[in-house]
This record gives sequence, C-alpha cells and structure tokens, in this order.
Amino acid sequence: MLIWLLFFFLAFGAKVVLAFAMIYLMLDSDRACPSCDGATMRLRLEGWKRALGLVTRGYVEHRWCPRCNWDGLTRTGRGSHAATPAESGSPSLR
Repeated sequence: MLIWLLFFFLAFGAKVVLAFAMIYLMLDSDRACPSCDGATMRLRLEGWKRALGLVTRGYVEHRWCPRCNWDGLTRTGRGSHAATPAESGSPSLR
C-alpha cells in the first residue's frame, strides 16, 4: 500500500506542486502596473482569489491600477526586498 501511495505522489502530486511553483514564479513581484508603469493599489481578495491567498499564506495579492484600470494577481515579494538600515545616526565612513 505504501508503494502505491509513493507512486501516486511521484506520478501526480509532484507534477501539481511543480506546476503551482512555476505559476507563482511567473507572477510579477513589482508593485508597478505592467501596462502603464503606474502605482497600483492592493485590493481585498474575494471568491476563489481568497482561497488562493489562504493556500499561498498571503504571498499572492490582487492589485489594481487606477490609471489604466488594470487588475491582476502579483507576488508580494516579501523575500526580495531587503530592509535598509536607517542612515540617521550612522557615522560617515569618508
């Protein structure tokens, strides 16, 4: 029985996991609009997008551009933006 479960996961489950990972990586992580390069606003997830947000634990956002009326899904980019240290109070190294 264990061999059949392992076979099922390797044959089907791994492909589904890899497909979701590739779709997630194809989403844009920039907060600018891909159509007009304007600033976008985050919208509340509703319907199937809310389920997607729960499955991805908040790493997918629904964004809208008020300039050109574009809306779509984006990544949050939580790991891509490193926090910059505050420059006030740091000594100058010149």
